[in-house]
Parts: sequence; C-alpha cells; structure tokens
Amino acid sequence: MSRFHIVLAALAVIQVVLVFVIGGNDAVTDDVGLDGHRPMPDLAAVDLGQIVVASKDGKTVDVKRAGDAWVLANRGDYPVRATQVESTTKALRKLYAIRKLATDATRYHDLEVAPDNFHLRITVKNKDGETVDDFYLGEQGSADKLVYRRVDDEQAWAATGPDSWDFDASTSSWIDTQYTDIPKDDLRRVEIKRKDDSLVLIAKVTKKTEPPKPGETETETPKVTETVAWVALVDGKETPADESKVSSLLGSITSLNLAEPVGKELKPEYGFDNPTATATLTMKDDSVHTLQVGKKREGEDNDWYFKSSTSPFVVTLRDYTITDYFLKKVADVLKVEEKKDDAKTPDKDGGKK
Repeated sequence: MSRFHIVLAALAVIQVVLVFVIGGNDAVTDDVGLDGHRPMPDLAAVDLGQIVVASKDGKTVDVKRAGDAWVLANRGDYPVRATQVESTTKALRKLYAIRKLATDATRYHDLEVAPDNFHLRITVKNKDGETVDDFYLGEQGSADKLVYRRVDDEQAWAATGPDSWDFDASTSSWIDTQYTDIPKDDLRRVEIKRKDDSLVLIAKVTKKTEPPKPGETETETPKVTETVAWVALVDGKETPADESKVSSLLGSITSLNLAEPVGKELKPEYGFDNPTATATLTMKDDSVHTLQVGKKREGEDNDWYFKSSTSPFVVTLRDYTITDYFLKKVADVLKVEEKKDDAKTPDKDGGKK
C-alpha cells in the first residue's frame, strides 16, 4: 500500500471516530461504515403501550399506559412518573448495535444475553400491544459497553449509546416515593398504639389575638396566632415533651417515603388484621388519618407492609423507618433533665471555693 493510500485510510478512521466523539451517541448514523443498526430509531413515548424491564436479580417493572398516564401493572397500577418513561424512551432510541459478536449459544452466558443469565431483559410494546422489541442487554466491564441480542435472534451484537443504568428494574426509579403528605402543623393529637404499649402526644394550643396596628380599623378581622406545645401522656398524666424530638417525629410520619408499592388488595399475609403498630392522627378540623404497620416482609428486603388511610395503596417501608418512628417509647420524646453538679471546684490549696 502506498503512502498516499495509508494517509487516506487514516483519515477515514479519524472521520468515523469524530462522528462518535463530537456528535455524541445521538449523532451515530447507519452510514458510519459499521455493520450495525439502531433497533428502535424512531421510538416515541406517545406511541408506546408497555415497557417491561427485568433484571437478573429477579426485579421487574411492568410499566403500562393507562389513558394519558402510566402505571406499574405489577404493583396494583401504582402511578408512574411520565418523565421516567420519556427518559427511558430516549435511551432506547440511542441504543446502537455496532458490531456482530457471536451466534454461538455457548457464549451467551458470558455475554449476559442468555435466558438464564442476562443483565437486563427489556420488552417494548406499542399501543396496540404489538411487540416493538424484546431483547437481552448484557454489560461487559462497564455500563457503557453493552451487548444486545433479540430474544428470537441468534445474533449477539456489541452495542453502545445509552448506559445500562438508563434502564432500571427497581420501582423507586419510576415513581414518586413520597407516600404520606399530611399537614404537620394541623396535627392536634397523635396516638401510636402497639401490641404492648402506646405513645400518646397531645397538642396544647394557645391562641393570641393581635391588637389592630396603627392605621387599621377595628372592623377589620383581627389576626389570631396559635402557639402549639406538645405534651405526652405518662401514666395518664400530661408531661411536657421535648419540642425538637416531637417535631422530628411528626415531620417524619406525615411525610413518609415508601420502599416499594405493593398494590390495592389487603391480603391476610400483610398482617393488618393484627397490626404491629397503628398511628391515629387527629387534625385540628377533627378529621382522622390512620397509619398501620403490618407484618415484616419475608426475604432480604428487610421492610414492613404499611398502609395509610390517605392512600388506596399498600406499600412497604424500610425497617429503620418503622423502628425510628413507630416503635418509639414515651421516654424517647420526653425532655431529659440535665444533672447539676453541686460539687464545688477545689482551689489551688485543696480547699473549696
């Protein structure tokens, strides 16, 4: 090969590299001189009906269209964030199979595209329920070095474009994890009842009417401010509670984050017939909200079944959430008296000052 042809070949290679580096993943096109293709180049969220993402550790999200919204079909139709559907759709569009790797089934296991060993399996369907793509996605050393193989095709491809973490099989990535949203400042009584004891907190409200300011007429509605001080019931007697401890507790139980949604059905195995703990929240308008802790879920997740009267969904909460907020004792919210040391400091000669 002449020097001239060597230079031309080098320039061609540089041109291909620049398409990847400068243009980014979305700039890769089918005419870059590689034996590759984009499986879903024109995919749009508006045309989608379902996305199922399953991981090798057994996690699965089944995201389905419900009218103009999206829900988790395998979690009692729990609402899904539309923004996550959009970002996943974009990642699917970016997926690019760039080079043939193998058709030998014995290599699928190491490439993580085998039926019994895959990093992810992703199924995409349109609004009519027709399969757009159903494929295994392997990961080779890092999240951006991928292997793509359609479930019904022997060919495994080296792939690029998105990162593997753009496709998440954990439910928390698809939903708003805040489960309770109860106005903390409107609480007037809280009782957390357990099988062997209970914690009762009562709000003592002091109202003060502000006098009219200079220039204001007496016919204007006077401004009334409320000051709340919390007491705990100890052996039937009201005892001042530590305001910061109570504030932290109430702020937490009124704004709880779930671990996973479960569904709407109240199954016996959830343990709500004989709950571990029940929190009854009475508001200043006399409305009542109930939070129930069921059984601890079996398995490695280390969480508890949980149900709020403010939501139709049963969910799970992490073990530390239950321990920190629903298993507190009365002593945990009372003021701690500081011990005073009456001993006098000795002076230089050993006497007492």
